[in-house]
Amino acid sequence: MNITQYECQACGWIYPPQSDNQSKQVAQFTELTDSFSCPLCGVGKSEFCPVNEANQQGESDAESIQSNRQQIIIIGAGLAGWSVVDAIRALNKEVVITLIAADNADRYHKPMLSAAFSQKKSAKDLIRFTGEEAANKADIKLLANSKVLAIDSDNRKVLLDNSELSYDKLVMAIGAAPAIPPSIDAKNVWHINNIGSFNDIEQALSSSSAPKHIAIIGAGMVGTEVAEDLTKAGHTVSLLDMNKAPLALMLPEIASSKIKQAIIDQGINFIGNSRVDSVSSLSDGGYQLTVIDCGDSSQQTVEVDHILVSTGLKVEETLPQSAKLDFDRLCGISVQEATLQSSDPDIYAIGDCMSISGAPCRYVAPLRAQASTIAEHLLAHLEQHPAQADQAYEHKAYVHKPPMIRLKNKSISVSATGTPTADEQYGKWQVVSDTETEVGQELVLQQVAADGTVVATATVKSANK
Repeated sequence: MNITQYECQACGWIYPPQSDNQSKQVAQFTELTDSFSCPLCGVGKSEFCPVNEANQQGESDAESIQSNRQQIIIIGAGLAGWSVVDAIRALNKEVVITLIAADNADRYHKPMLSAAFSQKKSAKDLIRFTGEEAANKADIKLLANSKVLAIDSDNRKVLLDNSELSYDKLVMAIGAAPAIPPSIDAKNVWHINNIGSFNDIEQALSSSSAPKHIAIIGAGMVGTEVAEDLTKAGHTVSLLDMNKAPLALMLPEIASSKIKQAIIDQGINFIGNSRVDSVSSLSDGGYQLTVIDCGDSSQQTVEVDHILVSTGLKVEETLPQSAKLDFDRLCGISVQEATLQSSDPDIYAIGDCMSISGAPCRYVAPLRAQASTIAEHLLAHLEQHPAQADQAYEHKAYVHKPPMIRLKNKSISVSATGTPTADEQYGKWQVVSDTETEVGQELVLQQVAADGTVVATATVKSANK
């Protein structure tokens, strides 16, 4: 039986998982009850879309297009880069695509990295397809484990170690790298920004059956999720942040304090309103963190086996600067919202490495729409869009909509829409409802701007103890 796969638009989880897709007993997604929810992030059935959602007429027309050997190059083989490959191939089966990756280019669901330790999953378990398998399936050229040194945008060339490639259109899907605090030597810390880094720490933790004490620096979305996941996996976790509570920059204190209490109840040692002043190595292979209170400057030390950093992201500047693109290290490559073109019209950007109107776009949910926009626009400008065979092509502009934000913690359910921020100069937070239910407490909040516009909503559900 042919099973149509459906993808969660909030986190990227796919039904059925690869392991289940081989089974003849797997039900079609449309046969699932309306109560079905994503096992990773918890959104409902309505938030799923078919993986290969493509206009069938378009696919048929695409097969008739004859390639004139125009070259599309995509740099980066994370979820963003592969999404562009999928979107282009849904419209055109023939145009030449080269995907350049600094790693193996394996396809996996990045949001699952922060929920995999407690499930005892290895990096291999999370890989849906190897890079080679995915490239063969999509009929593209893959340059895995290849480093791009520079982009010559004047001559439309990508420069590698021992070669150069010409392009007609270039897509930047280079992602973003962890921003390591200056007080910490990068070689002493882990992060889980990609499956390679996840594999490194997973291997380190699984090398011994003894539980470890892990310091997580940064109590944003990822840091808070990983703290719970590692705790459920049996490890001791100290979660440190410069703010008084997790997600304190996003949500008002009435909400962030509930998150703080929920993770403390899980056995996590939360050290808030503090910064890491220094890290020193211990003779047994662990580390000693010197932590300074941001209020009274008092000092404490924390001894741990491992350090994991989750203190935000930055975009590596080498390639955007070499291409002379409008760029900011914290926000990324500046693009036009409608087309996702950079300041160079032949270069597009997508995902963690790009920004719209000065704001980074680092969520999974919009990637499908972004990739579709890029595919439509660049194929049209290459005269390779199937619609052009019969009629004049009119580009449908991309409109960026803030996605639903969900904290994937089992101890407390947090969801938000709009552009939530604890900074009330953008809007005052108001309690819509605060109710007791049979299973716990539900707090609903709205952030309202001075003109009365609701700019964000947030729902926090905490279970009874």
